[in-house]
Amino acid sequence: MTAIENLTAVADASFVIGVSVCGQWETLEALVKTLIIADAVWEEVVEQGEGKPGQKELQQATFVERRSISNINAGVMLTATLDKGEAQPLVLATELGVTTVFMDDLRGRKIAQSVGLQTIGVAGFLLLAKNKKRIQEVRPFLLQLHQKGFRLSGKLVNEILKTAGEELI
Repeated sequence: MTAIENLTAVADASFVIGVSVCGQWETLEALVKTLIIADAVWEEVVEQGEGKPGQKELQQATFVERRSISNINAGVMLTATLDKGEAQPLVLATELGVTTVFMDDLRGRKIAQSVGLQTIGVAGFLLLAKNKKRIQEVRPFLLQLHQKGFRLSGKLVNEILKTAGEELI
């Protein structure tokens, strides 16, 4: 796991929504200096997601920067494999020289890692928050995500709980 204080990172929509579902937006703000959001992510969370988790948090956050990708062709090429909401953050990260991407989508994570980017999903972020003493336990938040329909593999959940020193599900 990496230290993330004063980090600049790019995030996809599922990460923003997941952190919001857990009520950990203040923790994110405390640990991340700048969170960069691609246009497609903003559209998904704020414009299409009105009244849903993440919408208000993203609109009101002072540490969030909305950015447009320059390399439209790269974005279009990646949409052959990924949704726009995962493709644009990866393009932005490479364009801006940002090395950390907050993303849960497995295909997106694999592509990010193949080009040297570090990925952290919601579960990994919760583990970091526990390590930084921002939360007491990871387990209640993982259960909360599961109850809200957030897809996390059982293997990942058990791995995170084991690393956190908590009881396995």
